[in-house]
Amino acid sequence: MKLIKYSLLLLGCGVLAVSCKKELDLSDPGSFTDANAFQTIEHVQLGVNGAYGRMATYGNDIFKNAYTSDELKVGPQNGGSGLLTYRLQYSSDATTGGDVTPGYYGNYALIDQVNRVLPHVYTVIGGTQERKNTLRASLLALRAISHFNLLQSFCAAYDPNGLGVAVMTTFNPNATPPRATMGAVMAQIDADFTEAKSLLPETNSANFSDTVINKLNIEAFQARIALYRKDYDAAIVHATKVISSDIRPLATDAGTFAAIWQDQSGAEVLYRVRLLTSTAMGATFTSSAGSIYFNPSDKIISQFGAGDYRSSVYFGQDANGQNYVNKYYISDRGPRMVDIKVIRTAEMFLIRAEAYASKATPDLVAGAADLNALRGSRINGYIDQNFSNAQDLKDAIVNERYKELWLEGQRFYDLKRLHLDLERGASDAAPEWQFLRWGTPEDYRFVYPIPRDATSANPNTVQNPGY
Repeated sequence: MKLIKYSLLLLGCGVLAVSCKKELDLSDPGSFTDANAFQTIEHVQLGVNGAYGRMATYGNDIFKNAYTSDELKVGPQNGGSGLLTYRLQYSSDATTGGDVTPGYYGNYALIDQVNRVLPHVYTVIGGTQERKNTLRASLLALRAISHFNLLQSFCAAYDPNGLGVAVMTTFNPNATPPRATMGAVMAQIDADFTEAKSLLPETNSANFSDTVINKLNIEAFQARIALYRKDYDAAIVHATKVISSDIRPLATDAGTFAAIWQDQSGAEVLYRVRLLTSTAMGATFTSSAGSIYFNPSDKIISQFGAGDYRSSVYFGQDANGQNYVNKYYISDRGPRMVDIKVIRTAEMFLIRAEAYASKATPDLVAGAADLNALRGSRINGYIDQNFSNAQDLKDAIVNERYKELWLEGQRFYDLKRLHLDLERGASDAAPEWQFLRWGTPEDYRFVYPIPRDATSANPNTVQNPGY
């Protein structure tokens, strides 16, 4: 994985064959190495940019969550795309696992990019100490996020002693690391985030950007991770820092909220991946010409009541009466060219509400206040709801996550971490692929398979049970 500028150079020489007198001999290890690639701060910047670009792999989390949960139903123009996955027939080979396994490669490719660039941040020519600190912080945070994404996809619900994924902190193309415990992976995630935050300035409204790593969106990722591992006090602390900053407050009207999904507003977006001319996200559900590959499920549409403006923002209906995914439908750049919203302030309210409700001594008032705050910003004429027991509040929060975070890469992970059954509606799926059940034992398909060629290449990589 080389720097972008050199990749483009090779493309120009090898493909365009213009103005290039001699092709680079890639078989000669002395002609191009990491050591001579990273000589100036601009080279490092290009390497960091490449790492940011690889965050587009988060799109795989979105559509595999959608395909394997109750967020979608098969559309009228689907010619076979994603059907094995939707039918819960995925396995570890490239054919049946082609939708659920790419994130394994994508996240490790990002980690590899980070590990190649990190050693050179402070050794290259040029650049202020502040700039170098920021570049190092970006790399560390991206590595932490990638390790966490791997945990969510390819491991069971969090258990510090459970089977995790391989932790990679140095570049070694010949490495054959074993899978670490989930606790060991989490320790590395914590270490990377802690150092990254120590290198960054305080975030304010003037220096915040939702396309680069900063202290505020690190807090947001830490809130998500704390909820995942059931550290409810930490989840409350991290989510509160994001909410209290008021840098990206909740959208409170339909127009502003709709503009988020057309890339016309950054309201409440804490981190996003830019897809300038790519339809990679939107065309997963509906082609640029309007063919519907997947409809919103009847189940999700039924969750939205009168006055809830999310319904018109998330769903559209064509001339044939077919519902389609409006959430990733269009931006000023064109049909289906919509950025990936990785994490938003709305999720912080839901994380904090669930953490309050799940503590050993639940705080029903505080949890309900956060849930009501989010609902009140989305539903015209909403009347606050009170809860008399923690389970009712938690059930309401999980359902609100289903609605608010629809097609944002969270639903299947929520079912797994909370040990909830997948239950699709009868109008959304045939009986044989309508359910995944938690029981004794739970259905192995709640954990995605490690790609078969990864286990073949590394004998120390243990495959997940059932595959």
